[in-house]
Amino acid sequence: MARPRSDKKRQAILDAAVELLADRGIGYAPTSAISSAAGVAEGTLFTYFKTKDELLNELYREMRKEIDREMADYPFSADVHTRLRFVWDRFLDMAEKYPKRLKVQQQLRSSGRLLKDAEAPNMVIKELLQTSREGAEVGGLDGASPEYLVLMFRAQAEATAEFIAAHREMELESRELGFKLVWRALAGQ
Repeated sequence: MARPRSDKKRQAILDAAVELLADRGIGYAPTSAISSAAGVAEGTLFTYFKTKDELLNELYREMRKEIDREMADYPFSADVHTRLRFVWDRFLDMAEKYPKRLKVQQQLRSSGRLLKDAEAPNMVIKELLQTSREGAEVGGLDGASPEYLVLMFRAQAEATAEFIAAHREMELESRELGFKLVWRALAGQ
């Protein structure tokens, strides 16, 4: 009879995957190294995740759920500027708090190994799409692809997070400048 699965072991595997993927990259973090870092046998890893791709997809889903939890107090009824600024600030806070997770998310998105359901819009992306749509209307960018605007937002946010990590002394100015650039581009100001 098979042993019941342990949430602690599953989480240990996911945590170890974040560490190794951030440090080594997807191609250089074999499941044997992930299971070793998690303190479990490689066979145990495959009890929880049938393949490395399944592990990667589940890790991505879990990180997106975490983002939704971090954004639980999203100001749904606020104006476009306030909502966009909320996501901007929360994103940068999370990038500072969890730099390895941001690095892993970037790798996973560009890896070509994510399934469509793993990339399906979560709450944050849905709200960013809506906010981008509204911002585009305000700025005279009617008809601009909201998906494209979200990608531009994310690229600017990731660049700002990277700059802040290298220049902590310029965090406040960088946050402000980065958001001004996003807002001006979106709202045409």
